Amino acid sequence: MIKIVMSLVATALALTLLLSFKSQSAGTPKSALAGSSSGSGSGSGSGSPSGTATGPAGGTTTSPHKTGRPKAPAHPAGKSGTFTGSPFDNPYGTIQVAAVIRDGKLTDIKLLQETDGGRSHQIDDAAIPVLKSQALSKHSANIDVVSGATFTSQGYAQSLQSALDKAGI
Repeated sequence: MIKIVMSLVATALALTLLLSFKSQSAGTPKSALAGSSSGSGSGSGSGSPSGTATGPAGGTTTSPHKTGRPKAPAHPAGKSGTFTGSPFDNPYGTIQVAAVIRDGKLTDIKLLQETDGGRSHQIDDAAIPVLKSQALSKHSANIDVVSGATFTSQGYAQSLQSALDKAGI
């Protein structure tokens, strides 16, 4: 009888300690473009626009309110085409994308190169759809790193940013 009572008390104490334990939060997601100095662009991509820009050049302007924050650049009206980003090397291979722009907005991203085989290919298969979805929803290369796919995330974001730069967006 004493063993049963002691077991119940020990179990209750263990559960209390376990439930009161506070783990650290993962914090805010890390941007794939921030602090990624390991990727080195190699080669040169070429933009092949299928139209011409007819709108403003999309510069940074200040808000009429005195907040000191820059206003987001406007999407150039009518800017369309497919723009190839620079390839970015990482320890597992090269990542390169092309941005499809319609009327000044990012509408699709085509994967041109991905890392080489094995586990890297499996990681790419899981991470690239997430990265593409983030970029298309934000219309930007300022996307979060996918956990477990840091090199893929950084290369994807850098190549996409290169393509967007060539498009003038």
